[in-house]
Amino acid sequence: MNLCILDSGDEFQALPVSDRRAQHILRVLRKRKGDRIRAGTSDGRLGYAIIDAISNDEITLHFFPESLAPPLRPLAVLLGTVRPIQGARIVKDLATLGVASIVFFPTALGEKSYTQSDFYKRKEYIQHALDGAEQAGNPRLPEISIAWSLKKALEAIEHAEGTKLVCHPDIAALPLSQIQVERTPVILAIGTERGWTPDELALFERANFSLCALGSRILKTETAAIAAVSIILSKLNFF
Repeated sequence: MNLCILDSGDEFQALPVSDRRAQHILRVLRKRKGDRIRAGTSDGRLGYAIIDAISNDEITLHFFPESLAPPLRPLAVLLGTVRPIQGARIVKDLATLGVASIVFFPTALGEKSYTQSDFYKRKEYIQHALDGAEQAGNPRLPEISIAWSLKKALEAIEHAEGTKLVCHPDIAALPLSQIQVERTPVILAIGTERGWTPDELALFERANFSLCALGSRILKTETAAIAAVSIILSKLNFF
């Protein structure tokens, strides 16, 4: 945990000792009363917190904001729903990389039952986004949502300006590394490792998405997501 993301911007606040952040502060960082830790809030304030008191029940923190964190990257990712354990890793890594939003949706060739898991229904992905933001040292969190079909996901961005790309393992598709990104935000669609159906690709085409590829090898969704986002961020001069 490179940054403690607090629940609010209140000057004084408490963390129950059972809270994972409190456990990290006490057991990993081995902080004591009067010590300072890096802290921030999800609205983008960065600073530090001083430990005012430690009891058997809670840690009391005094928060001192100093600056605003850099904004998130102008990049939205549309992702076919994956199994929860895979989704957790994807959300954490994309939050660490600083994407602005993530939209999950079921695909024709994906497993439909995944959407019934607590990861999606109870928004367990939020905790993994927090983990990624803590790792990055930037408290800003991506906006994460669920669209219950590809059509609904595309309708939500119908009027969005920018560069729209869909990754697909097709030898006829231009490699993502060769795509020119001239406008932001970038909206990047990545499906399951089974790829897209012709009907889904037709929907993307009508929504003005350009086809691109990540090479000839078939990648897991989490591998494709990190590779594609990294290439885009490099093109946008964030790396």
